[in-house]
Amino acid sequence: MRREWRTPPLWGIGLTETVSGTFRLLHDGRADGLLEAILWHGGEAAAARDRVMQLSGAEREQLLAFLRSL
Repeated sequence: MRREWRTPPLWGIGLTETVSGTFRLLHDGRADGLLEAILWHGGEAAAARDRVMQLSGAEREQLLAFLRSL
């Protein structure tokens, strides 16, 4: 039996704090922000995580702003 965590759709991620009163992410709530959640990823998501870290600060902020708009 394979054990893996699946990321739920990001629709509404920008409303998480408004709805739940907190902004803890990942299946166990260990990430307290979008960038931290990205950094916790590994395995199949490691390449995407690494690409995010290669973005300039301005590009990374644009990505986070987009995610918050969902």
